[in-house]
Amino acid sequence: LLHCLLLDHPAEVFLKHALVNRHRTAIVRYQHSRPIAVAISHGLINPQSTVFDYGCGHGEDVRLLMESGVSAAGWDPYHNASSSVRSADVVNLGYVLNVIEDAEERRNTLVAAYGLASRVLVVSVRVDRSLDTAAEYADGKLTRVGTFQKIYTQEEFCGYLRDVLGRTPHVVGLGIAYIFKEAQAEAQYLATLSFRGPQSIRQEAVEQFASDPLAQRYLARTRELARPPLGVEFPELPTLIEHFGSLDRIRRISEKLLNPATMHEAQESKRQNILTYLAMIKLQGLHPPPVSALPKDIQADIKSLWHSYAEAIAEGNGFLFRLGSPETVSKECRAAPIGKKLPEDLYVHCSIVDQLPPLLRLLTFAARQVIGEVDHDLVKISMHGRSVSFLKYRDFEEVAHPELEYSVRVFLPKASYTVRNYSNSDNPPILHRKESFVGFLHPRYSEFEALTKREDELGLLSRTDIGTRKGWLTVLSERNLRVEGHDVLADEKPAR
Repeated sequence: LLHCLLLDHPAEVFLKHALVNRHRTAIVRYQHSRPIAVAISHGLINPQSTVFDYGCGHGEDVRLLMESGVSAAGWDPYHNASSSVRSADVVNLGYVLNVIEDAEERRNTLVAAYGLASRVLVVSVRVDRSLDTAAEYADGKLTRVGTFQKIYTQEEFCGYLRDVLGRTPHVVGLGIAYIFKEAQAEAQYLATLSFRGPQSIRQEAVEQFASDPLAQRYLARTRELARPPLGVEFPELPTLIEHFGSLDRIRRISEKLLNPATMHEAQESKRQNILTYLAMIKLQGLHPPPVSALPKDIQADIKSLWHSYAEAIAEGNGFLFRLGSPETVSKECRAAPIGKKLPEDLYVHCSIVDQLPPLLRLLTFAARQVIGEVDHDLVKISMHGRSVSFLKYRDFEEVAHPELEYSVRVFLPKASYTVRNYSNSDNPPILHRKESFVGFLHPRYSEFEALTKREDELGLLSRTDIGTRKGWLTVLSERNLRVEGHDVLADEKPAR
């Protein structure tokens, strides 16, 4: 796609590659491409940064970024050749390498793109295997419309980036990686994963409750009474329930805020987050950045928790080596205060992964270094710590017993992964006891719990044949029952 820029004789190149219609690979989009959307979610692209889309196709990403207030530009040899090539904080090389059939040109394109980035290069390629029946051409495939596609494996993609650029890529998705040029930007990114990851429902609820004036009055009344007030003792209770959910949920949040050990817990949480961050750096094969490169608040935390930065780094290294102990990982899994524990695995909903013990959070981080971010509802951690799976269910929130769409299992010792797709299965696995996977502050925890209680009372969950769609429907049919929403009702049709 970028040969006009990189080679001296574009006419000769055109004749050489006459079979390949590179311009046909550009896709018209109406929303951000996946690589740009991920970079935005990680804060790498923001109104203060500049972005250059190198091989921008029809330019939708550039247009959408500009509309959101980001300084963005792009260049494409076919669709936007009149624009100039320029440097930027963030350079995007989106699904370009896989359409270049010449290996040397592909390499030169990657090097050129990295040279334009002052902070980070975002690179993406295709890693699917949907072209297995296409004709062989060079080191890839020639499609029926005359376009070339080099289909990578995830391992091949990461190795290629490392070999060509001599830098360790940060995998953020299947076929998507960051290569940092600026050490401070890299340190900030890893710190973001450790300290400022997506907030859990629990954190958000507690923080919102703590700052709400009505909730503050409720807390004051609770302190006064030394117990939760009754409705007659706090007339505004119905309004509070309307804002924050059930009475049980309000009392659990209050207990968190009124706990005298909260300050100690917060300090320990910070210490463990910092250890996780330092272990992440070691796991990436990187040197810890100078303490001055860290955000000011994290510098202050380190100073308050350790005698020196070197002491913190040493403890972080020791923390990482605990991943290699199956006994330690198993102990952490069984002691985890959240999730559903089975003999071989721990299951946790994605909204509360950041509430896992630090060692288990580090384990999930290691798995994401293999596959990046994949859409999922549950994380499954093996008790021996050798594998982590990401499970996606159809309508997890709305369906009482959601069906498994796919699972991505990462085998950590070999840094490999497998994908199992159930989307076309006529008998996929399904979930029961949804409340056991989510945190008790999940907005629908009580609803999930009530369904489980009802199904237990009916003796439905003691069966061993209910783990698949057909098995579950058979059991319901035998009992003349049906599940509607999150309730079990008598079926009007008599059993045959």
